[in-house]
Amino acid sequence: MLHACLDIKAIMLGKYHYVLYFLILAMQPRMLWIVDENIKPLSLCVCVGQAVNVVGQAGHPKTITGFQTHYTPVLLSAGDKAKLATEKYLPLSPILEGFVNLKENPDYTKYLPLSPILEGFVNLKENPDYTKE
Repeated sequence: MLHACLDIKAIMLGKYHYVLYFLILAMQPRMLWIVDENIKPLSLCVCVGQAVNVVGQAGHPKTITGFQTHYTPVLLSAGDKAKLATEKYLPLSPILEGFVNLKENPDYTKYLPLSPILEGFVNLKENPDYTKE
């Protein structure tokens, strides 16, 4: 493609105009479109922010920083990464980009503990992200 751009008038706008089709095939927007197991679109809350390199760090560090919350479908800019805001659904692919299939999380609970320490009597509050369908 770079070679074709050396003489744009003679190559790309002249005899070999079909070279532009190769360029158009390479262009695609970075987006996130979420569908369920039956390929029906879902409008879920996702966090979109700047990707953080967490290779080699112990535990489960945060992979995005400076995020904003949006509902899908979402356009992602260069260097952005998306993650699901709730754990109600599980993605079937590790990368949230393009079309992503989700399945319901069987371990998702309607109630959340108010205390991080689960010893003795535990107060529970209703999970605001839980919806009965």
